[in-house]
Amino acid sequence: MAFLAVCLVLLLLAGDLAASLNALSSDFDQTSEYRTPNCNQYKLPGCPRDFSPVCGSDMSTYPNECTLCMKIREGGQDIKIIRSGPC
Repeated sequence: MAFLAVCLVLLLLAGDLAASLNALSSDFDQTSEYRTPNCNQYKLPGCPRDFSPVCGSDMSTYPNECTLCMKIREGGQDIKIIRSGPC
């Protein structure tokens, strides 16, 4: 009886993990939702110290949109914002 209960719990956890992974992969698969950061609004050098993380298309988390713009200007890369929040 206890073995059956453990198997049932493990099966439920596996299903929940699979659903979470599927939702996570769909967040990154939809390239049409990527947005271009508005770098013209930031006067560089220097960025505000506000913490509002964004996930870049290079799969790096930036503390805010301004620091992402600094990375774009330094490296010349075309990095988009995948979503607000960490990667």
